[in-house]
Amino acid sequence: MEYKKIGEITSVVTGGTPSTAKQEYWDNGNIPWLQSGCCQNCDVFDTEKYITQDGYDNSSTRMMPPETVMIALTGATAGKVGYLKFEACGNQSITGILPSKDMNQRFIFYYLISKREKILADCIGGAQPHISQGYVKNIMIPVPKLEEQNAIVEQLTKLSSIMDERKKQIALLDDLIKARFVEMFGDININNKKWESEPLGALCTIVRGGSPRPIEKFLGGNIPWIKIGDATDGDNIYLSSTKEHIIEEGVKKSRLVKSGSLIFANCGVSLGFARIITFDGCIHDGWLAMEDIDKRLDKVFLLQSLNQMTEHFRAIAPAGTQPNLNTAIMKAYQQVIPPIELQREFISFVEQVDKSKFRQFIA
Repeated sequence: MEYKKIGEITSVVTGGTPSTAKQEYWDNGNIPWLQSGCCQNCDVFDTEKYITQDGYDNSSTRMMPPETVMIALTGATAGKVGYLKFEACGNQSITGILPSKDMNQRFIFYYLISKREKILADCIGGAQPHISQGYVKNIMIPVPKLEEQNAIVEQLTKLSSIMDERKKQIALLDDLIKARFVEMFGDININNKKWESEPLGALCTIVRGGSPRPIEKFLGGNIPWIKIGDATDGDNIYLSSTKEHIIEEGVKKSRLVKSGSLIFANCGVSLGFARIITFDGCIHDGWLAMEDIDKRLDKVFLLQSLNQMTEHFRAIAPAGTQPNLNTAIMKAYQQVIPPIELQREFISFVEQVDKSKFRQFIA
């Protein structure tokens, strides 16, 4: 099988952002403008952002035609792709792989989805991993005959449709968990059921991670290095492994947390995302860790309740290019403390739903 670099078989473009200080670049715009969050390994049909012709002319963004395969360059979506269904431009965190007469764009799309783990491993940076346009151009891709590409795409599209249906069913089960939580505990944002509550900082030890920089100098050891990407694959609330490890010297510049700790993403698009780790490991500065949790709180209940508060946390995060929660905000957050028996009843319900999700997955 012949392999070629993506940059050898098609054109690759990267976007840009018009100045946000100039309202004439944004007000009443009619040119669709995308951000990297649209790349979720799926088709992209629309956007919430538009720019004007002046904004387009005075920035480095470039129009991308339908069937462009987009790949996110930075942040939690780094390495994820989107299949563009309309003409649009994007920001500098998106690289577009333009259609080529010799390649089935869906073939490229599916191939890059299959290589995301490798792409993530190649990312540089800690809390904000990223790749470059040059990296994308140099990705090696198999180039079978177009007829073979079409046949492969047809089979993968059928499988993708089946998986999408399973995901919809699993999403309904996730909604069931949320509904059950509200039924049992009410709206914990306002604590309308008047549960006992205390500042979270009084119920556990909250610490922020740290990132040795440049991280490349500290990789290759045997201490697990926990990145956002390690925890966002799958929906298991427990994290049992990492893709990368750091050396002892890196531990001094990071934060080593104990097995059983609850880790909580405190910034960016993943803010509010939580996992329980099953090993000792180091977290970067995009994580908070909660240790020594009060016995009145089951840590699985705490994780579920934090997930229920994601939108609230986003709303109270200090303004900036990336929402960010510091330890002071989290320590002051009023955590409800329902009776432990009720917490465990809810956890038992979640476990039963998770079994149903597993059955849906293997059906």
